[in-house]
Amino acid sequence: MIVDFDLLVRETADAFGIDPHEVLGLSRKKTQALARHVVMALWADDHAYQDTVDRCRRRCHNTAMFASAKVFAKAQIDVSFARMVAGISARCQCGAGGTLPESEEKEEKRNFFIEPG
Repeated sequence: MIVDFDLLVRETADAFGIDPHEVLGLSRKKTQALARHVVMALWADDHAYQDTVDRCRRRCHNTAMFASAKVFAKAQIDVSFARMVAGISARCQCGAGGTLPESEEKEEKRNFFIEPG
């Protein structure tokens, strides 16, 4: 479970090679918009859509739903993108350094990004 939103934004910005402030900005440039969609998709995987859009400075929960669907669809056809997003997710999981407590590692969790195969 991702619980540190700021860490998620920083890791995503780093992966996309942009400034963290650009991730939550109003820009519609492809890189910034896709990075924002990744943040929304990963955060919405464990949190309410409305909380997701509030943190991303958007209005409607449909924005987070659209972002999740878009990221999922792109991950299904682009293996390198899926790996990048999975890496961001892994680095942002509970605990320092992206490690989960041992009890949580044993739980089955839905894998949002499945490599096509």
